[in-house]
Amino acid sequence: MRSNWKTIGSLLSSTMLAVTLSACGSGNNGGSEGAAAVQSSAAGEASTSPVLTTTAPAATVSASPVDALYEQAKKEGKVIVYSTSGRANDAAKTFMKQYPGIQVEVSKVKSDQMMDKVAREQDAGQFNPDVLVTKEVSGAVDFEMVKQGRYLKYLPEDIAPHEDEPFRTQAESVAGYAEFRTLWYNSDHYDKPPVTNWWDLTTPEWKGKVYTADPVGDPSFMNLFSTFAVHADDMAAAYKMKFGKDIELHGTENAGYEFIKQLLDNQLVTLDGSTDVLDAIGKKDSDALAIAVTGEVADLKEEGWHAKPIYDLKPKTSVVDAGYFFLAKNAPHEAAAKLFIRWMLGEADGQGAGIEPFNEVGSWVPRDDVKTKNEIAFDQLNLWNYDGEALYKIEPKVRDFWIKNK
Repeated sequence: MRSNWKTIGSLLSSTMLAVTLSACGSGNNGGSEGAAAVQSSAAGEASTSPVLTTTAPAATVSASPVDALYEQAKKEGKVIVYSTSGRANDAAKTFMKQYPGIQVEVSKVKSDQMMDKVAREQDAGQFNPDVLVTKEVSGAVDFEMVKQGRYLKYLPEDIAPHEDEPFRTQAESVAGYAEFRTLWYNSDHYDKPPVTNWWDLTTPEWKGKVYTADPVGDPSFMNLFSTFAVHADDMAAAYKMKFGKDIELHGTENAGYEFIKQLLDNQLVTLDGSTDVLDAIGKKDSDALAIAVTGEVADLKEEGWHAKPIYDLKPKTSVVDAGYFFLAKNAPHEAAAKLFIRWMLGEADGQGAGIEPFNEVGSWVPRDDVKTKNEIAFDQLNLWNYDGEALYKIEPKVRDFWIKNK
């Protein structure tokens, strides 16, 4: 089954790439072909498409794609959103001002609970949500929802050329924003990052001085530690860069597991979450380090943290943690759903107010025409791409390894 879905996913990716290239080549951002493709969906065809296609006839369309969607969306009257992020609520407020006559109803749900809820509803023939805003959970969203056709990728043709990779043609869906987990230091104690390599944390200098959220209770942190095992060759190279010799394994499978083992042996401190570890190193002068999500940068002043994230570590700073937008299978308000996704993506020119909640310090909007509020652009970040297939396979094993060695 998995191999079949991989084949389908490959074909869909190829289709979307062809659409993107067509749009780029013709300079057609909202021309007749693009308008016809969106108009076809807006007119309420029997089923939604995982991606935009060019199979719709080149009908005569006088209105722009957005106008056509809006006309159909007003007939639908509302859009139902399940979201892991409160940012969807902020986008909904500006959307309802921009597109009066369409009510947005947002329910905040954790990612794993969202998967259970949507799967149960769809299996019972109940198609409630239209839009899903969620983070990936150990590859489970990809394998259990996207590849099962429950969550659908929708990247508007006129926005696609501006979406950064891997989200344009390679990722499971379009990303509204991206964050990652990295090391933080106390900005009063240090005037520059005190470490440059993840292996620094295994040395006596940092014994008992590194905090992290417990990955056993937080899949997003387990993603980071599992990624070390996925990219074991990179970790081995970074070890040699740090210590000037090849790594010696001590009963572990590879350099990724060895790093986790040595980090735990060096008395890594685990707390409940990102805010807890930043409280530990940022509330008062501290020479310790914390592993926390970059999105916390937006809360520095409010929380009273004197802390800064490190944006360049060897071999890679982190693995990207994207906030994905999906169209739900058999979305009951399909046109309104597509219009709302467009809004959250910033519309064709990236200037729509719906993008503002996602374009914050500590978060990156992966579009080449949207200026980041961070000191470094998204495409300059030294990050591993998210490998859902590898993480889905390896994460239970890394979890067991962590529990055994903690």
